[in-house]
Amino acid sequence: MGSPDASSSPPQPPLQQKQSQHQQLSKTRPRQSPGAACEECRRRKLRCDRKMPQCGVCATSGVLCQFNNTRPERGPKKGNLQQLQQRMAALEERLMLATENSVLVEDPMEMSKDPMAVDMAKVNPIPPCSPDGNMSVLNFRLPESPPLPVGTEVPVLMREELDQLYFDRVHIFAPIIHQTRYACWKSQTPKSESKEALQYAMWTLAASFSAQFQQVAQSLYQEAQRMLDMLKDTEIETIEIEHLQACLLLATYEFMNSYDRRSWMRAGYAFRLVQLIRLYEIDTPLSSATHDNWVEVEEKRRTFWMAFCLDRFLSIRNGWPLTLIEHLITTRLPAPEAAFQGGHPVIMEFLSDAIASNGPVLSSPFTESVMVATVCGRALIHHYQAMVESNYNTAIRNFHDRHEWIHSTLKHRLDILAGHTPTIAENSDPLLLFTCMLAQTTVLYLYHTIELSAYEMSDMGLAAVAEYEEVALLAAQEMVQLTRTLSQTNSFKIHPFTPIPLSLCADFFNAYRDPNTTFSAKLQEIFHELRNLRCVNSLSDKILQVLELSKGPEITMSQIADIMS
Repeated sequence: MGSPDASSSPPQPPLQQKQSQHQQLSKTRPRQSPGAACEECRRRKLRCDRKMPQCGVCATSGVLCQFNNTRPERGPKKGNLQQLQQRMAALEERLMLATENSVLVEDPMEMSKDPMAVDMAKVNPIPPCSPDGNMSVLNFRLPESPPLPVGTEVPVLMREELDQLYFDRVHIFAPIIHQTRYACWKSQTPKSESKEALQYAMWTLAASFSAQFQQVAQSLYQEAQRMLDMLKDTEIETIEIEHLQACLLLATYEFMNSYDRRSWMRAGYAFRLVQLIRLYEIDTPLSSATHDNWVEVEEKRRTFWMAFCLDRFLSIRNGWPLTLIEHLITTRLPAPEAAFQGGHPVIMEFLSDAIASNGPVLSSPFTESVMVATVCGRALIHHYQAMVESNYNTAIRNFHDRHEWIHSTLKHRLDILAGHTPTIAENSDPLLLFTCMLAQTTVLYLYHTIELSAYEMSDMGLAAVAEYEEVALLAAQEMVQLTRTLSQTNSFKIHPFTPIPLSLCADFFNAYRDPNTTFSAKLQEIFHELRNLRCVNSLSDKILQVLELSKGPEITMSQIADIMS
């Protein structure tokens, strides 16, 4: 018998025939047609048949079919490889540090035992995406650094990044450190205890203004606090300027995080240091500081003026008395930032001369903030004096003259600021924006003074109240415009004391609340911006408690102060 041929073999079932045919076709025909898929199929992650001019998916969906044959190369962009390698090295260093100290994953039960950790978790929540797409609230967060164990040395790369963050975001509203001088001594080993404390205070604020390092801020704060407490308990013959600078920066951090008592006590200690080393009289002819290096003297001037402004900010918020008296100051105003950082000596005016004239001749955002803070301090003293006169039923002979003197000075500052009022968020200076808001808030504060004083009991006083009410209404409306500009600014670059003018403006709108007017809508705009600030400034949370109370009877400024304190 011969061997059976293929024709004599039994026929295959239909299913096996189809499978064999499919295998033969797959060997000769590619899985997909040549060419790139259309944009719609790429977006929907569907298999495209690549038919031209319209594929089957687009024809069925009834959408425009577009093909793009030019695609960018995959992988990191040119020039980013070195940056990625540095970030990888930094992450590896953090992971090794966390593994060695067994803090890679924090135990929630252990964290719950630490009240400070729980508070910080409330202060630094993950910021949600704003419903209206407002970029002042971050839509995402970078990988956070784990908290540093106590006594752990800050890694070198983290130091460099925190230094950069400080001068990018914190120096805007606290321009008291010369960058070149800091670069000269920051890597010295050993360095003085004051410089060490200043570094940690700088890093604390820098970390709090960063989504990536916010979890590290509390560890840095505790270390800076420990160093300053040691300096306070040590008898030091010569007080370094870095000691005072560290106190001011740490008081600002405590203020932002609602450590009210600690902030006030630390600020008070800083004010006493100012008086002890006599920074309020740097430019008197007999002062030894006039013979020092100009940059070092200017750094002392700026440190004094920051303390001067902080004194006013804390007082207008809580009604506390002023410590640094304006009439004793013989220190010149701060020079422009470019001259300070470049080391170019500039002779500035004294505060009294600049207030009385149309000056200062050379102005800057920091100088303008000092000028407005001065007028704000005068309004505070005017308010306190009016309350004393009212309590003792004394004749208020000078109230009107005093009020008009302060208001005319403030109006002049507002006219100067009007030419610099930011209209585009990208080009606005955060310190200048805050200064404009503080000036308008001072107008509202003056109205509050004249409304509550005994002066309003006379006929002339009632007329003055009605006249100044119109001025206050215009100031409140201008505050709303500034708030809208504020909403377009990066939250990490907003002045940390911004909730103060916002709260006073909200109190004014609440007093004039009327369903038939637009004040209710303007009040909600203020609250909306306070909500946006919560991710970087917990002081806003205290102010937002007023929102629930505003649904009931009218709220007074004293009630708001009670809630905030």
